[in-house]
Amino acid sequence: MELHPQAQDLLKLLKEKESVSVAELEEDRSHGEVMRPAQWLADEGLIDIEEDTVEVYALTADGEDALENGLPEEQVLEMVQGGDNTVEAVRSLGEIAGPGIGKAKEKGLIEIRDGTLHLTDAGREMLDEEHRELAELDAVQNGEDIDDEMAEVLLDRGLIQRKERTARTLTITENGKELDLRTVSDAFNVEADARDALVGRKHFAREVYDYIRRTWVEMGFKEMKGPIVVPSLLNFDALYTPQDHPARELHDTFFMEVPEDADLSVYGSSVDWIKHTHEHGWETGSTGWQYDWSEDEAARNVLRTHTTAVSAKTLHELTEDDLPAKFFSLGRNFRNETVDWKHLAEFNQSEGIVVDPDANFRHLLGYLQRFFTRLGYADVRFRPAYYPYTEMSVEIDVYDGEKQEWVGLGGAGMFRPEVVKPLVGFEVPVLAWGLGPGRIIMRKHGLTDIRDMYRNDLELLRNAQGWLK
Repeated sequence: MELHPQAQDLLKLLKEKESVSVAELEEDRSHGEVMRPAQWLADEGLIDIEEDTVEVYALTADGEDALENGLPEEQVLEMVQGGDNTVEAVRSLGEIAGPGIGKAKEKGLIEIRDGTLHLTDAGREMLDEEHRELAELDAVQNGEDIDDEMAEVLLDRGLIQRKERTARTLTITENGKELDLRTVSDAFNVEADARDALVGRKHFAREVYDYIRRTWVEMGFKEMKGPIVVPSLLNFDALYTPQDHPARELHDTFFMEVPEDADLSVYGSSVDWIKHTHEHGWETGSTGWQYDWSEDEAARNVLRTHTTAVSAKTLHELTEDDLPAKFFSLGRNFRNETVDWKHLAEFNQSEGIVVDPDANFRHLLGYLQRFFTRLGYADVRFRPAYYPYTEMSVEIDVYDGEKQEWVGLGGAGMFRPEVVKPLVGFEVPVLAWGLGPGRIIMRKHGLTDIRDMYRNDLELLRNAQGWLK
C-alpha cells in the first residue's frame, strides 16, 4: 500500500492512542495538515472520522469591549475616581454608561447623591483587584472551559453567547490496527494532473488605474480630489464655457434634482470675477462672451462631466504661498450618453495641472513625454489642437507598435487667462491635461466593446496580462 508521509504519521499516532480529537491535533498543526491525511486514511478504510455538534461559548461585541477596555462598571468607577463623577460626565461613555452605572449600584460599588457618583469601600477595593469576570472572558476568548455558574452570569450580562460547532474525532479501525506500516511506501505521483490555481487578483482595469496613480506620484505630483456632484460654476463657468453652450444641455449633462442648487458664497469673490469675465472679459484682456451671466444657472448642481472640475476647485483653493504646485486626479465622470460599444454614461479620466510662475509650454510637453514613456509608449507625438479653455493646445498621440498606427490618448494645453485669473485672483501659468485611461485599457487587452471592462467575464479576467507585460 502507498500512503502519503503525513497520512503515515497520523496513522502511527492513532495506533498508539486509538482515538484523538481534531481540535487536539490542530494545537500544533494547521487544519489542512490534519484533515487532508485524515481523509486519505478514511478513504482507505483505516480510520473513521466521527462528527458531533457541541455547544461552546463565544464573546459578544460587549464582551470583546469589556475584555479590551474593562467591565462597564469598572469604566464607570475609573471615571468617578478620576474626578468625572457627575451623571452627565459618565454618560460620555456612550451606550455602556447606563448598564455600567446600574451594575455598579447593584454591586454596591457606588452611591448616587444629588446627581453625583461616589465610590463606596467596595468600589475602591474593586479598582485594586483583578476581576473574575475578565479572567473568565479571557478564558472564553482562548477556547478554554469556564465555570458553569460564571457562564450563566456572563450570559445574563450579554458578555458571552452560546454557539454550536462541529467537533471531529479520528478513530482507528480494525484494518488500521492490523496494517503494518513497515509494508507501506510513500505515495507520490509526480505525473498526476493538477488543476490551475484560481487565485484572486486585481481587475485589469484597476491595475492600470493604480499604475497611473503611482506614476504621477513618483513624478512629484500630489493627488487632488473633489466631489462627484458639483455646481455648474466649477464644471462649466469657471472653465469659460458660456451658459448657452450645447454641452450644458440636458441631453449631454446629468442635472441634479436633490440637491438642485449649490451655495456659491463659498467661492467668494471668484463668483463675481467669473461673472465679469463672461460678460466683458474683466481684467483678463478678453472681451468676454458679451451676454448677461446668470448666477442661478451657475448654481445648478450636476454630476461632473470631467475631472477638470476638480482642477477648478483646486485652483480656487490655492494661494501664492502654495506655488509652485503640481496636482493630478483620477476619477469617475458622467455624461448623458447613449450606451453603445464605445460610450458609457460613466467613465474614468486622469487630469493634471502644474501651477508655476516659471512654467511654459515646453515643460508641458516634457511632463507628458515622460509620463507616457513610463507607461511603456516609446514614441509620443503632439499635434496642434483646439480646446475651449486652453491656449496653446495639443492632441497627444502614442504609437501602437502591434497595430502599426498612431492613437490619440488625450489633450493638453495652457489654461486661458479667463480660466486662471478669476479662480486664483492673479495671473500665473497653468499647464493642464486630460487623459483617457479607458482607451489605454481597451487597446492593452484587445477589447472592442467598452462594456467588456465591466462585465466581469471570468475567462477575460483570468487571462488578462498584467500591466507592462
